[in-house]
Amino acid sequence: MHIIVIDDDPYIGEFISECLENISGYVVERFPNPLVGLDYVLENDINCIFLDIHMPERDGLETLARLREKKPYVPVVMMTGNPSLRLSIEALRNGATDFLTKPFTQDQLLLCLEKIKRQTKVLDEQIILEAKLKAKEDIDRLNRELTARTELQSALFTISQELDDLKNESEIQAKIVELACRILKVKKAAFLFYNKDVDGMVVVASRGIYQGNYRGLVLPYQDSIVGRVLKTGCPYIASSLNGSPRLDPFFSTWGLNNPPLICYPVVLAQRNCGVLALGEKDNNGLFSGKELSLLEFLVQKGSLRLENVTLYENLTRNFYGTLQSLVTALEAKDVYTKWHSQRVTEYALMIAKVLGCTEEETQSIRTITFLHDIGKLGIQDSLLNKPGNLTENEYHTIQMHTRIGVKIVENLNLNEEEVAIIRNHHECWDGSGYPDGLGEEDIPFLARIVSVADSFDAMTSNRSYRKALNTEEAMVRLVEQRGRQFDPMVVDSFLTALKEKKLFSVPMISYKNSYEGFYPDIVDWGYIIKGGTKDTHLEVCRFNYRSPLA
Repeated sequence: MHIIVIDDDPYIGEFISECLENISGYVVERFPNPLVGLDYVLENDINCIFLDIHMPERDGLETLARLREKKPYVPVVMMTGNPSLRLSIEALRNGATDFLTKPFTQDQLLLCLEKIKRQTKVLDEQIILEAKLKAKEDIDRLNRELTARTELQSALFTISQELDDLKNESEIQAKIVELACRILKVKKAAFLFYNKDVDGMVVVASRGIYQGNYRGLVLPYQDSIVGRVLKTGCPYIASSLNGSPRLDPFFSTWGLNNPPLICYPVVLAQRNCGVLALGEKDNNGLFSGKELSLLEFLVQKGSLRLENVTLYENLTRNFYGTLQSLVTALEAKDVYTKWHSQRVTEYALMIAKVLGCTEEETQSIRTITFLHDIGKLGIQDSLLNKPGNLTENEYHTIQMHTRIGVKIVENLNLNEEEVAIIRNHHECWDGSGYPDGLGEEDIPFLARIVSVADSFDAMTSNRSYRKALNTEEAMVRLVEQRGRQFDPMVVDSFLTALKEKKLFSVPMISYKNSYEGFYPDIVDWGYIIKGGTKDTHLEVCRFNYRSPLA
């Protein structure tokens, strides 16, 4: 135990040293000058201090106060030869651990030290407990902060991920409304854009207004809070609807009667062009700072995504336009193939309608089929327009147009089915086509559709080496190659589409033909193939038959 004695009377220091010199575990140092002793105590680890109250250089109580500022847990025993009740109370009030009246005996000294040891042990345990409690509080606080930060990061990630997965404006606008309702826990939301043609705010996405989705609804905005937010670009947040907000034309039209509410500006290309309005929060609670931060991030992220999608669509539209112009120019040089790609696209869309293709598949056909022969830009005109038969090498060269086409569009970010329209529209159902020799359902679905449309237009168009077939003759060829060159289902769907468009003159009736597995789904028409390879023709038969699929 390291003991310091600060007393201008040298006898006291000597007495304490002599009392403890034969007892192990004690080290005593003496300082007659309180200033020197105080400096030593402040710079070293001390276990106990014996401090005289009356000293010429500095008062003991003043020294005690200084010690308690810097060393609050070190036991201090005050000593005096002139004790008084007032002095004892003042010393204890200033933080003294005990009080000894000089002169004192060895037994009194040892009793005081034992008392200090017990107090020190209790104090040490208390300090350890306080440290543990503080550590636990710190851990709990850090856990709360970590949980809050994790929840925030998770919400930010969710916003980014769900918006980044979307590819068109309407989906992004609807997702912004959905995320805003979910994150801010509101029942009503509307995403509005200013439309100068109608001079009003048009709802592009909504939830909860009039119990439905009012996309396209034009709402008033003049002299309204929404108009003010649109004009100033400053958010509007209300915790109540007292006064003017309740009479606001926007809120009255929207049917928003319960606070709180938010109108947040939407900025695209550095221009205020819309407002995200939210209201009727669950339990009518207030919006927290975290929720407002997430809303700000959502609007900024959503705006950036809308800008990028618009920019991408414009760039893609321009690129498609350029490619389509090249295709048109390519076909215009050959009187036989003029408008070929346009017609193939129309035929493919007819087939897609009968087959019930999805909107995404139909859009792919509408956009990409026009480019199915784009690779012919890389083939010499003299070879493309050769009137006679092609040599084996020449035929191989023309086959390369499918691969060249894929290279031309590789930066368009097309999906696999769209790329296959260009690469695989010359594949055959029996695997004898090019460039990959695919067969049956290994041939991508959209490529099978374009294959039939492309072949039909080629057969019904004049070429330098032959005259065009009429519609009925081309239909015979399609039926002949059904299950060989073409997907049977696609051929049947195209024939159905041709009938619906009334593009052939021969009347047809329903029947079960000789091709295995073919059951027309239209019961009032059909065809029968007669003759050999060279004299194959359509022959109409009328008999009562109803398809099992009808």
